[in-house]
Amino acid sequence: MRPSPALFDDRPPRQRSPTAGPPSAPAVRSPGLRALRDTCVDNEAGVLRRVLTHRPGAELNRLDPGDCQALLFDDLPWVQRAQAEHDDFTRLLRDNGVDVVELESVLAAALAEPGVGRRTVRAVVAAQRLSPPVAAAVDDFCHERPARARAGLLLAGITVRELTAEHPRAVTASLDTRTRSPDSFVLPPLVNSLFVRDCSSWLGRHHLAHRMATTARRAEGLLLRAAARAAGARPLTGPAGPGPTEPVEGGDVLLAGPDCVLVGVGERTTPAAAEQLARLLLSSGQARHVFAVLLPRGRQCMHLDTVLTMVDGDTFLASDSHLRACRWFALRLDRDAEVVAESVDDPLTRLAGSLGLPALRLITTGGDRTGGEARREQWSDAANVLVVRPRTVVAYDRNVVANEQLSAAGIEVLTTPGAELVRGRGGPHCLSCPLLRGPLDA
Repeated sequence: MRPSPALFDDRPPRQRSPTAGPPSAPAVRSPGLRALRDTCVDNEAGVLRRVLTHRPGAELNRLDPGDCQALLFDDLPWVQRAQAEHDDFTRLLRDNGVDVVELESVLAAALAEPGVGRRTVRAVVAAQRLSPPVAAAVDDFCHERPARARAGLLLAGITVRELTAEHPRAVTASLDTRTRSPDSFVLPPLVNSLFVRDCSSWLGRHHLAHRMATTARRAEGLLLRAAARAAGARPLTGPAGPGPTEPVEGGDVLLAGPDCVLVGVGERTTPAAAEQLARLLLSSGQARHVFAVLLPRGRQCMHLDTVLTMVDGDTFLASDSHLRACRWFALRLDRDAEVVAESVDDPLTRLAGSLGLPALRLITTGGDRTGGEARREQWSDAANVLVVRPRTVVAYDRNVVANEQLSAAGIEVLTTPGAELVRGRGGPHCLSCPLLRGPLDA
């Protein structure tokens, strides 16, 4: 089974007459989908007005000691406590004027749109490379349920045992399922979907659904692409075509300003993907400056936003030792529209110039302290904070030293618990995907 070209083809639209009006978007019936339509994000530090999040649900109950690391968690979270922590996080956002949009509601609304549900399920199932009878059974298992239940299944996954109970003839006759244990997954649970930052980026008034780097997260990008399409959101395309075909994850995409984008290259986003994204951003006019930041290898710095986030238009928070280990390159287009990488020796000065600023201010998570404190807090995503308005950020309460450094630098820190949420290695920045931000100079 293959995804429908009509749903998943990201080729640029046909050229329109210069005198023609803007293309009409499809009617959107669901308020949840409308939240993905009227978007605008061109920076990381303006007033946050609307954000996409996902409250961890049944999918986290699927983790056990035998599969948690394969599913990218370092340990088993206490699910009820993780949900309570996430509730505290979203309550804090709402208390600060942010419209919080829930991923599962958006997916349910998209799957209820005519023609979307079955094609989306088939795309997700096709990515699992199941035998045809088993793939058909999974497809039917999902499609037999209403849209909200279908969204829940796609998030929570389906085991061989569960599929057999519904479609015994197709499953028990298949070599595919007979070689698996009853509790193995034919459709894996999307346990990382609470880190909703990674599966898409919202750039200006456009969106980019990402091809995720790991098998465990592959379906997340497919689901967000389907939801964005159903909402009538505008995909980012340029003269060179659609977005990257190589893996890119949203935690590696940092919007330093309206015309300047940093792209982390490391465990998840590849150098080829960074070049493809740079070509798209530069050729479409979405950015005038693109920097690739080569990250050191390590679980505690898998994405750029685990090393570096913004707290104001001219101020960054960083894990100092990891930032010093990074290598920076400026990416530009030559006369043939090919990407050229140029080494940058003084990245903060070069970045300040690209932002039209005389200098940048850097706050480090460990300050002048060295040793165990900084390493422990980096493991708990001390540098991974979310701006709700300039000079006001949300941070995990457990990162005491980093939060003290921010406060000493005049940054207001709104703390939220994260002892269980952080077991998947993600902080407040990872838990949120901004859909609408105010400008930096507002």
